[in-house]
Amino acid sequence: MPAAHQVPNSSPVAAFLNTHGSDTEIYVTHLDTTDVNRRKMHFFSMLGANIAWVFLLGKRSYGALYRYGVLFILGKMIPILKVSPPPLTWSLAGQLCLDVFLLSVLLPLIFNFFSTTTLRYHHGFPKTEIVFRKPTPATVANIVSQPQEKRDSYLNDILRHAVDPKEIKQQTWGMPWDEWIIDSRATAAAYEAEKNGAISRDAWELSVWMKMKEGWTVIEHGKVSDPLSQVGMMEKLQHKLTAMGKRHVFTQMIEVIQVKTVAKDGTALPITEEVDQIIADIFRRNEVDFAQLTSELATESPRFVVNSSKKSK
Repeated sequence: MPAAHQVPNSSPVAAFLNTHGSDTEIYVTHLDTTDVNRRKMHFFSMLGANIAWVFLLGKRSYGALYRYGVLFILGKMIPILKVSPPPLTWSLAGQLCLDVFLLSVLLPLIFNFFSTTTLRYHHGFPKTEIVFRKPTPATVANIVSQPQEKRDSYLNDILRHAVDPKEIKQQTWGMPWDEWIIDSRATAAAYEAEKNGAISRDAWELSVWMKMKEGWTVIEHGKVSDPLSQVGMMEKLQHKLTAMGKRHVFTQMIEVIQVKTVAKDGTALPITEEVDQIIADIFRRNEVDFAQLTSELATESPRFVVNSSKKSK
């Protein structure tokens, strides 16, 4: 069960997302540790493709000056230019459709690759790379076009694909019809934040960041189990429940975990939905808001505080 909780509005991470995520409501982040040479090969393949696309657009733009009568109109104003009028045939309509298609597809690709090139120029190819992804306009349009009763399930499917380890390893070309596009500017800003000691690179482990009315909420898919399994979290929970006069709730929860997640030979068993349900029932019977309690504890996570390596001035 992924750990989900609200990002404290006072944290550096929330300030970062508010600044660099103003044009999106969803970010998916992860740390890319794939082979550096593989990433370099993909970058140079994209470089070759983008050079070809620039030449293609340049050639189409030069031809468009005659096709659409621009040179003919200029010839009327400047006598030195003698250009015959373009033929008005059905092929002209086909050429127009082709030019519109190429411009709508290739221009965003070229601009996005320019941001990627700037990122590579300043930060190169680190062994552990921060990756920010946001939904493409096509994905946003698809979500909005869904009926209200199906919108949440459709969004969940898209997010499930986004955090799938197999999908993450797939190299993307930033096509308009892709579900996600890499935000190179946010990635570059994250590197600068790490360099300045404001936000650790580990803060961007595999997670889904969603902008809500009350602020940003994070679903930490990088956590393989319940947030209570994080280092020090169980101890904090014990102290919290003791202060509330509910220490017996903690004792019952530990008994369930020991019975349900440890085999007879001592090996660990996965935490199933049955375990989650039993623990939730224990808290419910004792009138303790489990969701609110874990959320309060999670917001104390060092992931959202200033990087400890930050130098004091």
